[in-house]
Amino acid sequence: MKNNRIKVLLSGQLPVEVGGNYTTGIAKVVYELSRQNVEGLDFFVYATNAKAGNISINNSPSKYFGYRFLIGRMFMSMALHPCRTIKEWKAYRQGEKVNPLRFEFYKANYELLLEDVKPDIIHVNGSGIEPLFFANKGRAPILLTCHGVFERFRNPNSSANLYADFVTGLTDETKEEIHDYFCVDKKKVFIIPNGVDTSKFYYSKSERNAIRSAMGVEETTIVFITVASVQERKGQLRFTQLLHDLPFKDWEYWIIGNGPAERDIKEYAESCGIANKVKLLGYKNGDELYRYYSAADIYAHASTMEGQALCEIEAFATGLKILVNNRLKGTIAREELENGDYLFVDFDQPNHEKIDHWAHSIMSERHTVKTMDWSVVVRKYAALYKGILEQQKE
Repeated sequence: MKNNRIKVLLSGQLPVEVGGNYTTGIAKVVYELSRQNVEGLDFFVYATNAKAGNISINNSPSKYFGYRFLIGRMFMSMALHPCRTIKEWKAYRQGEKVNPLRFEFYKANYELLLEDVKPDIIHVNGSGIEPLFFANKGRAPILLTCHGVFERFRNPNSSANLYADFVTGLTDETKEEIHDYFCVDKKKVFIIPNGVDTSKFYYSKSERNAIRSAMGVEETTIVFITVASVQERKGQLRFTQLLHDLPFKDWEYWIIGNGPAERDIKEYAESCGIANKVKLLGYKNGDELYRYYSAADIYAHASTMEGQALCEIEAFATGLKILVNNRLKGTIAREELENGDYLFVDFDQPNHEKIDHWAHSIMSERHTVKTMDWSVVVRKYAALYKGILEQQKE
């Protein structure tokens, strides 16, 4: 740590719009964190899904690196250190069950990057910690962020337990799962939620009026909305069935996204005579979403399994009331529950009268909620980085 500035190697993915080969929720998180200005903190971002020279990000304080085809370095390392290579390849297969050559490729890139950056701390998002661990050789502490825990068995040989010095989860539930299934000591696990860019996701009264007018929706109609890929796990069909049984009929359900369950939803809505109420709007660009969130009244977080859904946080930022599948109760951040209006529903045995009363309850003046802006979230990470480095000195 030089001049009291912390150098952080932030490893993960980047979205397609800025040079990544594909977009994931993790890519959006890494991108948003890297764009924040924090006093005393410097991010050096390695994108595992972006070729060197393809990354294009304006107005960011961070430095970005993509992968290079270091084939000669890879095979030289394997030839000079065959026993070490065999040991590492066993770890790759045990941890992520990937082709070892893929992680050998990552490792070669990490080695050069670590020599260049010399970070004080390494922050890994998602999978792929093994090649970074072996490239690092213990020089800098490694922080791993788990964006979701989908295993349901105890695994003492988990990557989180074997290779991370510290781990963060997004919610209280994730922390418990990291301990229970990844076997990580709770003293090493911290909770830092995902965030939202409130300059992009905010409430607009004018856009609410414009979208509802264009959609032919009266102000008295309660509009539910879900933004997610349309598939069974995301729960849009089950929620449509729930809506059909509500005691009030002045509602619409807007589904933004594409996916294999679209046909099933259309067929169900037509068979029940509610096709005019269930509107599949297809994919919308991220910069358009705030308009639809503003026009809606309730966000339906209907999934059966999530780590922490970015779309739900975006909806929260626009001041929407949030209806949540009770299975996801533990995935909602404390900050949201303290500052939002949430209803948890048992989708198997829903209390329709309770939903009716809550949906029609009077809200205070709707406004943008900024308590989970990325500028707030990144300061939590900065405090954790500082705490880890101070602990390392002891």
